[in-house]
Amino acid sequence: MGNSAATVSSMVFLYNPTGHTYPTIYASKGAATINDFCQTVLEEAYAEGVKAEILFAQAMYETDWLQFGGSVKAEQCNFGGIGAINTSAAGVAFGNVRIGLRAQTQHMKAYASTEPLNNACVDPRFNKVNRGIAPCLEDLDGRWAVPGVGYGKRIALIVAKCC
Repeated sequence: MGNSAATVSSMVFLYNPTGHTYPTIYASKGAATINDFCQTVLEEAYAEGVKAEILFAQAMYETDWLQFGGSVKAEQCNFGGIGAINTSAAGVAFGNVRIGLRAQTQHMKAYASTEPLNNACVDPRFNKVNRGIAPCLEDLDGRWAVPGVGYGKRIALIVAKCC
């Protein structure tokens, strides 16, 4: 939680050299370019008081830089793997990029804070979280991802490159 050091350009600058292709499906889901995606990350993070660099880094880690490849597919707009527990449970599908990022932001806020949401809740798992149990990234180990050993540290490594 807190003020973001990330900007749209810093997130794009981190994404572009990875060599990954930005998913074309997002043109029909409200974010035609990586710039649009990062702008939405910034807006949704700001709306809930979550640091944009952490939201972005988690999305990149969870989706392998928007390439997916696990049980969650790009068209689900589920950038945090919400509800995905194994290969047969692909998780929640959100209608567009903004709502998917909003749900991820809200899920992150549920873990990091006891403050109320500022937007209407779109995270179907928000009320299943023990609120405020993970105020630091490292506290997500074994909570967001199970077993999750080193989960927070791996996200922190991406954050360090972003800002």
